[in-house]
Amino acid sequence: MRKSIYIVYCIAAMVLAGCAKTPHFEVKGTLANAEGETLYLEHTALDATTVVDSCLLNTSGAFAMQGDAPAYPDFYRLRLGNKYAVLVIDSTETVTLHTPKDSLPLTEAFEGSEQSVLVAQLRRSLRENPMDEHRQFAQQMIMSHPRSMVAYYAVFQSKQGEPVFDMYIPQQRQYYQVVATSMDVWMPEYIRTKTLHGQVIDAMNAERKVLNTLAMRQYIDESEPTMLDIALPNIYGDTCLMSEHLGKVTLLEFSSSQMERGNAYILALRELDNKYHRRGLEIYSVSVDPVKLYWEDWVRNLPWTCVRTETTGVLKRYNVSAVPTMFLLDKKGLVLGRYTDFDVIDKDIDKYLRK
Repeated sequence: MRKSIYIVYCIAAMVLAGCAKTPHFEVKGTLANAEGETLYLEHTALDATTVVDSCLLNTSGAFAMQGDAPAYPDFYRLRLGNKYAVLVIDSTETVTLHTPKDSLPLTEAFEGSEQSVLVAQLRRSLRENPMDEHRQFAQQMIMSHPRSMVAYYAVFQSKQGEPVFDMYIPQQRQYYQVVATSMDVWMPEYIRTKTLHGQVIDAMNAERKVLNTLAMRQYIDESEPTMLDIALPNIYGDTCLMSEHLGKVTLLEFSSSQMERGNAYILALRELDNKYHRRGLEIYSVSVDPVKLYWEDWVRNLPWTCVRTETTGVLKRYNVSAVPTMFLLDKKGLVLGRYTDFDVIDKDIDKYLRK
């Protein structure tokens, strides 16, 4: 009886030990003409490249290395000196490579990893073809495999410091967006997904700022050098003219109590008013609130001029398509600039008040 219990215990222990074993992937094969050299298997993460395993090659060049299976598909590399081949490892697969030492950087002789073969083709194309020709090849690769790490690799390639795809060029940013969207659906919690998504959003916001600045410059250049006055009622029904602030630097802003982060926006305006009103800054706030009661509650205790419009005439006059939007006017009522960033307008207010 005791012997039976002991056997059952041993079997249970073996099962538990097997369950506790960490899943791993394997990379094996031969690397000819590299006797006495050390081959490294390295993990290429976003923030660092680390050694996973290594192997001293003998006369046959045979190697077999392994690493813990990644939670998401990721990039690894086989490195010999300063030459390396890029691997895409997905879970517990086994990748085999038989190739001579000198062909390592551009070899496509992978078995068990189609994505590693496609990445090798991208690397070869980048090295051997002109940039425009390679970009067309990479575009086809991205659109054919949008959910793969191959597409991710393609959008981040560069040659002599020049990126193949520039995220700040709209026609090229679309390829980053294709990859980001696919990865959002496929593996939303992956750090590479979150980082790429954030980079695309930042590029789009930067483009909007540039376009706003260019549109305002064109608007200023085409406008006559006269003030575009505004006359709207405040919460008491009294008509308030923006021209009443002539002789002072004026912050004209368009907003709404219903916009996102409205309270934080008002607090930022209060800081500007507290900081610069005594030096001559005036604020003229135009609300586009559709509900008058919401607007009245929002602005009742604000110390500057607050008015509300029920039409789009004033918005068209200042080319406003979204709120919040801010303008800075000089003492003659001429527009000095258009803003969405409080740090930038803060510096410009200080600059113009010094004049």
